[in-house]
Amino acid sequence: MVAEAQSHVAAQAPPELLDALEQLDPAAPLEARLAALEDVARWVIEVPALRRLLRPAPLQLSHLRLLLQVLQADPQLRQRLSQTLGSVFVDTTALHWFAEAGMPNDRGLTQETIDRISRRLLPAPPDPQNLERFISRVFRSERDCAWIEAAPPEIYEQLADLLGDIWQPLRETMADAVALLCTRVSALGLTEDLRTRSEAMLVRDSPFFRLPHVPLAEIPMVILECRKQLDVIHDALETTGVSVDVVYCIDAIRRMMTRIERFVPLVEGRGTRLERVVLARKVLNALTHGRINDDSLRQLARQNLGLLARKVIERVGHTGEHYVTATRREYWKMLASASGGGFLTAFTVIGKFFTKWGHFAPAIDGLLSAGNYAASFILMQLLGFTLATKQPSMTAAALAATIKELKNGKHQMDDLVALIARISRSQFAAACGNVLTVIPVAIGIDFIWMAVKGHHFLDDKTAAKTIASFHPTETGTIFFAALTGVLLWLSSLGAGWLENWVTYRRLPDAIRHHRLGKVFGRKRMERWATFVSNESAGIGGNSTLGFLLGMTPIVGLIFGLPLDVRHITLSTGSLTFAGCSLGYEHVTIAACIGIAIIGMLNFGVSFALALLVALRAKEVTGRERVQLAWAVTKRFVRNPLQFFFPPKDKPGLPPAHTQH
Repeated sequence: MVAEAQSHVAAQAPPELLDALEQLDPAAPLEARLAALEDVARWVIEVPALRRLLRPAPLQLSHLRLLLQVLQADPQLRQRLSQTLGSVFVDTTALHWFAEAGMPNDRGLTQETIDRISRRLLPAPPDPQNLERFISRVFRSERDCAWIEAAPPEIYEQLADLLGDIWQPLRETMADAVALLCTRVSALGLTEDLRTRSEAMLVRDSPFFRLPHVPLAEIPMVILECRKQLDVIHDALETTGVSVDVVYCIDAIRRMMTRIERFVPLVEGRGTRLERVVLARKVLNALTHGRINDDSLRQLARQNLGLLARKVIERVGHTGEHYVTATRREYWKMLASASGGGFLTAFTVIGKFFTKWGHFAPAIDGLLSAGNYAASFILMQLLGFTLATKQPSMTAAALAATIKELKNGKHQMDDLVALIARISRSQFAAACGNVLTVIPVAIGIDFIWMAVKGHHFLDDKTAAKTIASFHPTETGTIFFAALTGVLLWLSSLGAGWLENWVTYRRLPDAIRHHRLGKVFGRKRMERWATFVSNESAGIGGNSTLGFLLGMTPIVGLIFGLPLDVRHITLSTGSLTFAGCSLGYEHVTIAACIGIAIIGMLNFGVSFALALLVALRAKEVTGRERVQLAWAVTKRFVRNPLQFFFPPKDKPGLPPAHTQH
């Protein structure tokens, strides 16, 4: 009866599977054996084109179970597969697959990017002795790996029983991979950039130095010590600044140590059989996905720039805290500070028109416009004034940091909603200060110009063109305003980058102890160092914003794209000058609506982009986002006024000091 059942299973097997199994020959040349095994493996995991839209794992598992049934029913085919696979393990090496697949190289992010581009563009030479090449032929996409994690442990146990003990070459290679990975971790952990940021100790006492020299059984304990040192190094980035290569090395070390921790129990045969099977499944899943991701530039950016983005966002967030008011006194200070920003912006508008009237070459025009904007914004910063549109991208990062720091709970959620209300009314005060000041200042300037020159600042043609340019539907105002919101967000990254660069290079300390102190005096050098430390973020953000606003239209001109910018305060000043020239009866309702849309898109787009990036960098879950949005909505419905003006009651969190 058993023989009849086995014969029935073999007879019902698909002809393609039987043909692939019949081609297996342990005595064949290596390339022929690899090709035959590839046919068997691809029959199991390949999904027909008609079923590509479905989840691949169920079909792959059904194929795998059918293969196991055929092997169970036909001892000859089982022996063919076992001996062929065992001979391949003997004649090939999996060291590169075990030690390199999914692991970044130790030459830094730039070299890794170049390597991946080269592998994608250049053909790979044949190398049948490298088992990783065979794996890349079998597992070609993420879909091909779906069955690995979905398969229950019983399937792996059954497969291991049917194939027999053919795994010894892999265990020996895995031990070599552990030694190689330990050596790489040691080399990276002892580089100067990481060593100077870790705890002070002799090199011989460092766990990174001891890792390659301890017995296999002691490796997990030494890895724990290495992880503690990485935590110290990570915390030191807060004060020493961030380097792409340092972040890259930290991530590479952590990933390699995780692989070592998974390999050691398999090499030693530690734990129960079920535990080893589960661990082997996890290792196989990591190795196959890692091999596929080795050629992905997108995966490289996602894995290695995440931490760097998080650290830059945190620096932007520290700056953003200064833009949040808590008390009514701070609110009025913000309004006054923004009024100063509106006052200067009126003169920035004058500079913009003078630049356009010069009819310079495009590059010169863009550089002069960028210089006009940047100089105005930096002067605002040095005088303690505020430009409202700088706030959203800064405060969004501060909000994301607070969301991550507070745990779920009613009291904590109330604090977050209160913080959002403070951010909202702070930005409202800044916007009102900018807009409501730039209008009368522009009117006053035009009045003085009329008295001195005998005519308005803008001629009728320029004024009419300016008013028409703000029409929300007949011009590109909506798109240009959204684009300006993107530029405002990018400027916040410039602020975080420059502050990080100054910190990483220890520029304030270098200035403080420079030999020029003998000429200018140590107190003056100390003031300069403090100035660089305090103002670097603002200078970086303002310079970036000025350059982007001035050069974006020129870049569009170079590529034949109708690009322009629409900034709420600058646009309001331009519209005011135009109204003075033609009379305010010529300022259309459409232009006023356009100005309102510009303001909403400037604030909304920059805040949304900054908050999105900050939430991802802070790993805030979707559930936390939904809870926060619902809590804010309820608070706004109950008391909308607090989102525009501070209440009299004492705020829940300590006041934030305004600094611009």
